[in-house]
Amino acid sequence: MATETMQFTVEDMMCNGCEDTIQHELKHEDGVQQVSANHIEGTVEVRGTINPSLLVERVNALGFNASEE
Repeated sequence: MATETMQFTVEDMMCNGCEDTIQHELKHEDGVQQVSANHIEGTVEVRGTINPSLLVERVNALGFNASEE
């Protein structure tokens, strides 16, 4: 599987704490190399050999409203 970068939106990410929670959770997923969340833009960018749908599900399980762009 090739390394790729994906970006998805998280509508209700409000602060740095939200960013930290999402980044911490996704960093532990298999294949994830780098995670960058931005609450101001409402985006999360992930680099690695990843399943985009799985990552969105993980963020939603944390109580956020994430969707693939």
